[in-house]
This record gives sequence, C-alpha cells and structure tokens, in this order.
Amino acid sequence: MPQYQDACALLDADHQKVDQLFMQFQQANDMQKAELARIICEELTVHTQIEEEIFYPAFARATGDQQLVQHSRKEHQEAKDLVAKIEGSGQPDPGLMTQLQKAVQHHVQEERTKMFPEARNAKGMDLTQLAQQLEARKAELMAHHA
Repeated sequence: MPQYQDACALLDADHQKVDQLFMQFQQANDMQKAELARIICEELTVHTQIEEEIFYPAFARATGDQQLVQHSRKEHQEAKDLVAKIEGSGQPDPGLMTQLQKAVQHHVQEERTKMFPEARNAKGMDLTQLAQQLEARKAELMAHHA
C-alpha cells in the first residue's frame, strides 16, 4: 500500500480508483459487471467508514465546520443506501450503478473543492499523521472483506 504524505491525497486516491472502476463497469460485459459492482461497493463501504471514523471527526475538531461534516455524512448515507440496494439485487442494476456513480461524483467534487482545502488550511490538522491512521484502518477493513 503506498504511503501518502497527506490524508486528503489518500482519500482522493480512493476517489480516483472508484472513478476508474465506474468507467470499467460501463464498458464491461455482464459477468465482469457483477464483479466490478462488488468491488465498487466494497471500496465505497471501506472509504466511507474511514472518513466517518477518522477524517470527519478530526476535520470537525480542527475547523469547527460541523455543517460541512453533517452534509458529507448525509451524502455518505445516500451512497450507503444505494450500495445496500445494489448488493441486495444479485445482478447489478445499471440504473442503480449510474445513480451511485453520480452521487459519488457529486460528493467527491464537494470534498475536493470545499473540505480538502479547508482541511489543508486548518491549523489543528496533522494531515500526515491522519494519513497513517486512515491507511492502517483501511488495510484492516480491506482484510475483513478479502
């Protein structure tokens, strides 16, 4: 697993990976789509969990921006609800996958333009130390999914 210097860079690398997986999903055959949908759902489940457990609390403490954290958690819940529907459907529904992709893209854009710049400017955030915590927790969660 690569070492990131900054928690925002680590989280954004996850965003880019999922974006690539969505692009692969769109061009895949039905058999590949099922596996890609499973991987996308797994990646998003782990990503939202590490953000909610580690990044968001640190962000809220350092910036005091509870409103942005609450908004992000609401968007996470939307994604989690879609993931649950996709995982429960057996065969991935292209409509649900498109909804999930759009929801994730919207959320990522907000993190990139609002949350990450605010985090990088916050005096009380050690983004290097946070990156290490996020990486360790992500490895732990991915091991449970393997």
